[in-house]
Amino acid sequence: MKTAIKYSIIVCVVSWVYAAIMIFGVGIKNPADNPMMYTIFASSYMLLPLICAVGTRLATSRNMGTQQATSVRQLLRFKIKPSWLVAWILPVVIVLLTIFVNSLLPNCEFNTDMSALIPADQVPEEQREMLNMMMTPAFMIVTTIISGLFAGATINALFAFGEEYGWRNYLVAALKEKRFVFAAIFIGIVWGIWHFPLILLGHNYPQHSVAGVFMMVIFCVLLSFIETYFVLKAKSVYPAAIFHGTINAVAGLNVILIKGGNDLINGAAGLSGFIVMAITIFVIYLFDKYVCKDNIFTKTIGEVLDNGER
Repeated sequence: MKTAIKYSIIVCVVSWVYAAIMIFGVGIKNPADNPMMYTIFASSYMLLPLICAVGTRLATSRNMGTQQATSVRQLLRFKIKPSWLVAWILPVVIVLLTIFVNSLLPNCEFNTDMSALIPADQVPEEQREMLNMMMTPAFMIVTTIISGLFAGATINALFAFGEEYGWRNYLVAALKEKRFVFAAIFIGIVWGIWHFPLILLGHNYPQHSVAGVFMMVIFCVLLSFIETYFVLKAKSVYPAAIFHGTINAVAGLNVILIKGGNDLINGAAGLSGFIVMAITIFVIYLFDKYVCKDNIFTKTIGEVLDNGER
């Protein structure tokens, strides 16, 4: 537990100092001011948990227990299992269900008019018929899902691995003696707090940046249950990176397909997503307990990792 707390403090302090340098030194503000510079900043920020985990591990290698070091290596094994596929597809299901739930909430509705995305007067007349065929909900859903699945398993997963190496590899190994539920909550809280400089800049919650800091913690705790489960089920950190990368890639569908509401209600990081993810966690719990009977939710991290191959 001491190792987990120490790492959590280190990664947050290092990341926040880096954010302060980029914001006050380089002059990066909200995402809308300079999207390219903000993307570079946010992408590099995602790599800091990995850098801090590797640095902490090297600095404390003599004091790191054999079991923890073994668990860190164990979770880096690249052995594809069926749970990897589920972790790849589930973000799409969550986002689509989130859009459905979002459309049922007060002052929210499903958007069938895609014309505002690309105004017709900005398109040559001979291309407008094709544009009308493309600017439909069905077309946007299909193309976003296909491109999102590809990005989620490739470039997005690569950057997401920067985070997941810290959260779902190093911290999971450091919390080996703790039960799954405790580990998921602890990692989720640290993960959510770690985001706060980005949230205050308007990331995810541009309309409510201060309230968004607290919303992000809830969002990360819910995601932590799902991602940590996949890591323990597969005994590998890579499904979490794929899940993380894919949900980042397809979450934008909610912005396109929902009219009304606000950033505290809309999308995976809003109330709509919280409802869907809470239901998803309950379904995973039932599956874990009554179908595959792994009972991961009731065990310690060590009991799961040391329980032979799955």
